[in-house]
Amino acid sequence: MINDNLNIIIGEGVRLTSLINDVLDIAKMEAGKVDWKHETISIEDIIGRAWQSTQSLCTKAGLEFIKDVQPDLPPITGDSDRLVQVLINLISNAVKFTKDGSVTCRAKLVNTEMVISITDTGMGIDAKDKESVFEKFKQVGDTLTDKPKGTGLGLPISKQIVNHHQGRIWVESEPGKGSTFSFTLPVQTETSYRLTSTDLKTLMKTIHSGTKAHPNIADGMVAGVSTSKTILVVDDDESIRELLTQELQNVGYSVETAKNGMEAIKSIKERPPQLIILDVMMPEMNGFDVAAIIKGDPATANVPIIILSVVEDSERGRHLGVDRYLTKPINKELLFSDIKTLLADGASRKKILVVDEDESNVKTLTDVLKTKGYTVVSATDGPDSIEKAKTERPDIIIVDALLSERDQLVKTLRFEKGLENVYFIYLYGPEKQKFPANV
Repeated sequence: MINDNLNIIIGEGVRLTSLINDVLDIAKMEAGKVDWKHETISIEDIIGRAWQSTQSLCTKAGLEFIKDVQPDLPPITGDSDRLVQVLINLISNAVKFTKDGSVTCRAKLVNTEMVISITDTGMGIDAKDKESVFEKFKQVGDTLTDKPKGTGLGLPISKQIVNHHQGRIWVESEPGKGSTFSFTLPVQTETSYRLTSTDLKTLMKTIHSGTKAHPNIADGMVAGVSTSKTILVVDDDESIRELLTQELQNVGYSVETAKNGMEAIKSIKERPPQLIILDVMMPEMNGFDVAAIIKGDPATANVPIIILSVVEDSERGRHLGVDRYLTKPINKELLFSDIKTLLADGASRKKILVVDEDESNVKTLTDVLKTKGYTVVSATDGPDSIEKAKTERPDIIIVDALLSERDQLVKTLRFEKGLENVYFIYLYGPEKQKFPANV
């Protein structure tokens, strides 16, 4: 009896740990906090790794595992660990819902897509349940019968991973005749490529050097403001205002203070500072509302904002255009490092237009640039990019070189009023240097 109870406790502990890990996993994906790898990989290797991890499940269930992989498949680009995770989820589900028979993994090339599928000989899925199998915490079937236990997150996580790789995932099934879960992945071509972490580091250096070389981009100050570095400290706590004022003045900054949101807005309109340190929890007008007003006014939108608060809501701050979000108690070293970086770069909410026909590259660049404090707009073809450049007035345009040459993008925009000094960065294919100097 004691052993039985211990086994129950251990089993439920494992299930709870799995649930927590899955919840954290999908939460990070939805928040854009996952560090995705972009590497050239072989689908045969991915299938092999997934099989090694699930072989014991098939053996224990008495199921035959069948591999049907088309020979000489071309490479794909993506995160190998995450793709293995997709296959493990699909194979594990197939085993759970199959009492006897087999689980088959197939991979084949269809036009420019790799199609990978997992077929089982299990109980199958009703037509009415097919659309809901990818919903979070959803398990289809009769809950009062023999449906296996699970978190209900394996398929939603798999869908997130496949979507990130610019693929599709779906299910085909009939009750009593088994199920086939399939997903696609784009294959590499001679002209396509994916940005690597090295590429992104080089790109950020190019953006940084470009903003330094072009005063119209590098100058993060509002027109008419003195070149001295003035920081506005907004906090209803007098002791915090005094502490920050003393610390900032000791290292050479000029400091203005405001004890509430209304006072801050008035001060900013009269004398725009070069940077704002802003509290959230204040009477009458909270810091989020103050940030929204500052970032919504073209006259002050470029002023960097560092939120310093006991409230942890960095996601809301990011959506408002806040450049840094720090929590109290004050980490002085981190705060001063962020102040120095923002004042040196002058990059607060600088707008960048990303132009590339490869949506994966666009998403990768957009995610990275947003985390660095830039406002990002994107386009995947020439006419759309020209229209967005005219309406959005970006400071920097990152553009695929072949697309730009084909659609005469640079030549067109160079003669557009207000875009004469925009900074262009060309994005080349793998056989060339990717980030040259401005054109």
